Amino acid sequence: MQKLQKIRIATEWFATCAGCEIALLDLGEKLIDLFEKCEIVYSPLVDAKEIPNNVDLALISGAVRNEEEREKAKELRERSKTLIALGSCACFGGVPGLANLFENRELFEKVYMKTKSTVNPEKVVPAEDVPAFEDRVYSLDQVVKVDYCLPGCPPPTDMIAEALFNLLSGKKPALSKKNVCDECPLERKEKKIERIKRPTEGVPDPKKCLLDQGYICLGPATRAGCGAACINVRMPCRGCLGPTDKVLEQGAKMISAIASVLEVDEEEIVKMVYDPLGMFYRFSLPSSIIRRKVKR
Repeated sequence: MQKLQKIRIATEWFATCAGCEIALLDLGEKLIDLFEKCEIVYSPLVDAKEIPNNVDLALISGAVRNEEEREKAKELRERSKTLIALGSCACFGGVPGLANLFENRELFEKVYMKTKSTVNPEKVVPAEDVPAFEDRVYSLDQVVKVDYCLPGCPPPTDMIAEALFNLLSGKKPALSKKNVCDECPLERKEKKIERIKRPTEGVPDPKKCLLDQGYICLGPATRAGCGAACINVRMPCRGCLGPTDKVLEQGAKMISAIASVLEVDEEEIVKMVYDPLGMFYRFSLPSSIIRRKVKR
């Protein structure tokens, strides 16, 4: 009897926290079904040193931050039939992408010289045997062609499982076309709000829409697929699944949505929020129209 040839999978992570890899492990018993059909031929999880040829499916998490990551992304693309951007950092640039608000010089000075815990009297910035930084943080699709994106910080395990098993059965993975508000269990009356509240301010009504109560919830501008997980524990949506297909610019869409319930213009909204870029572009700055802060 001929032995069934398994699907060859490679995984790699770049500028990220490895939370997406934990999400893969959280597939639990589904991993048993997965490994009956697949084998991992390259991954930091198994300490593989070289990327093999003829990879069927590559999963890359993390943003592209340095030259080594750019080279590995290109090599995996060349050697893989299908490439998936796994998680918000790979899909949009993610939290590491907020580094685009600073020049590399500023980041190095802060990390290696100015933090209170740093002892570096000679002010040395590591330069030997370390990959050179790119000029900014890039999402994966800004470096190589990406076949599918599985967004989230980390992606929901159900989304990962569905996508992988669809691919194994010859089907194309598909993301939800709805937004988080469509999954939200809270009551929405679309009333006008008087001011914006910070997440730690007061105790929200457990039955009413958080945005109606003045809390910035990015549900209107964020793709569904998480089951409104944050909102179900009464925390506003952070926007980690990125924009829906109908939203060109996630941050701008959300600022406009808040302006409509506050009856002020967009510039006033930005002034009211403590950290507007961190709030509205926490996961998507590198892939947005803005992409980075330029200093003259």
